[in-house]
Amino acid sequence: MGFRINTNIGALNAHANSVVNARELDKSLSRLSSGLRINSAADDASGMAIADSLRSQAATLGQAINNGNDAIGILQTADKAMDEQLKILDTIKTKATQAAQDGQSLKTRTMLQADINRLMEELDNIANTTSFNGKQLLSGNFINQEFQIGASSNQTIKATIGATQSSKIGLTRFETGGRISSSGEVQFTLKNYNGIDDFQFQKVVISTSVGTGLGALAEEINKSADKTGVRATFTVETRGIAAVREGTTSDTFAINGVTIGQVAYEDGDANGALVAAINSVKDTTGVEASIDANGQLLLTSREGRGIKIDGSIGRGAFINPNMMENYGRLSLVKNDGKDILISGSNLSSAGFGANNFISQASVSLRESKGR
Repeated sequence: MGFRINTNIGALNAHANSVVNARELDKSLSRLSSGLRINSAADDASGMAIADSLRSQAATLGQAINNGNDAIGILQTADKAMDEQLKILDTIKTKATQAAQDGQSLKTRTMLQADINRLMEELDNIANTTSFNGKQLLSGNFINQEFQIGASSNQTIKATIGATQSSKIGLTRFETGGRISSSGEVQFTLKNYNGIDDFQFQKVVISTSVGTGLGALAEEINKSADKTGVRATFTVETRGIAAVREGTTSDTFAINGVTIGQVAYEDGDANGALVAAINSVKDTTGVEASIDANGQLLLTSREGRGIKIDGSIGRGAFINPNMMENYGRLSLVKNDGKDILISGSNLSSAGFGANNFISQASVSLRESKGR
């Protein structure tokens, strides 16, 4: 006869335990296969939330790394292009140096200039065609470009690449003061030389004495040229307005306080008397005389001291009366093309008073062609 077992406590316990063991085994196998301690919110709700947040941040950081690599790629592309431009500029410099020596004829210099023009076209072609993913890099439009390099907002870097066309590079600013006709003490200050700060130079005396004049001022400015970016040059010359004619200097004829006395000279100073007399004291006066290609008398102060003529040099020298006291002209040069802002005391003694400027210009590589 048949029978049934209505209750088997041991079997039920065994079944229940096997279900629990199977569940735990599935969880362990899931962790083992995934390598994760938390595979669902049931494992650890708060831990799951933290893990999801970290997983999202890790993915974002991965993309940020890719963004950084893109930025590096852009800069490397621009760097390689500019490296080629530097090679072109070196070639241009070499040809310009070649053309500068007097062994070249007008024809060969014209040919060299034609080569330089073609090189500048090649330079411009690189600047106008270098791009990354369709974005121009060297045309001047790559300004304040942002790259997201972090997982959070505002974790960015900015990059700017300036224009490298021949019309944009090599910008040089020239400022030339007026001719100085009076002595004095100058206090010179460059305003906003770095965009923020002023730079004050030591006081310099403009006179005919040793260690003074525009030569001393230019030396003071050039000592700090690496910091300020401004360099100075000077010219102190007194030239006759016509070819020398026969004449005689007075007994009181003197240059820079040194008496030279009476000298008789011929047309064009053919006997060399006037030049010889002036040059006999040039180590004391700092002034050297010569006759230029047009037969005119030229007095030059190579040290930058002033040139002051006392007494009479004779009508035959054709020295303009307003040039009897001449302290020269100072020029300032800045390579970034920006204005040179000046302040200080007695600036008219340096030729940079309010009404003294005679030349202000900015010149690029494209504009600085040979003549």
